[in-house]
Amino acid sequence: MRSFLKGNFAVFLAFLLPLVLVAVVVIGTYLPSAFISTDYDFVYASCSQGQSYSYGCGGYLQKYFPVVNNKLVRVPVEPEKDFDGDGTLDADEQYIVHFFLHDTEKNESHEITEQQAMSFSLNSLLTSPDGITVSNGYDRQADFFFLFGGGSSYGQYLTKGNSRKKLNLVDSGNRYYYQDDFHFVGWVLH
Repeated sequence: MRSFLKGNFAVFLAFLLPLVLVAVVVIGTYLPSAFISTDYDFVYASCSQGQSYSYGCGGYLQKYFPVVNNKLVRVPVEPEKDFDGDGTLDADEQYIVHFFLHDTEKNESHEITEQQAMSFSLNSLLTSPDGITVSNGYDRQADFFFLFGGGSSYGQYLTKGNSRKKLNLVDSGNRYYYQDDFHFVGWVLH
């Protein structure tokens, strides 16, 4: 076997170097995200109008469910206002608001009630007290050694520096790729 490797070292090296290069790229891409973690869970919200998705959801949630003095509050809907300018008064929008608690250690979410969301002490900054940020963006997925198409998907991530880890959110696959369906409410303070 040694004599075979000595005699065919160049051929062996020609097959080994691309494999090593692919391994280095994969490790360099995925290893940093394995170390992103935070001690803080967070609350987020989304809304719909019956069975259909509403494009004004994010603005509605931001206007009528702000965090004030570390508590989620519900601002009364003004009957004669059309906050999103869609021609429908805010009082007639009929949004169904859903709140979720995301466990960052397990990377999973579950739905909570509005009262539960209001009971938490929250930090509404996108960056947690220990320096992790919730951000959104596209994830490019390549197929067959980066040679062919692949695709991209929109999602939310925990980020720190250039490293990021995709969040598994409730109903994230059913968002019709519309970016306004996720509304970060705040980090749960301990």
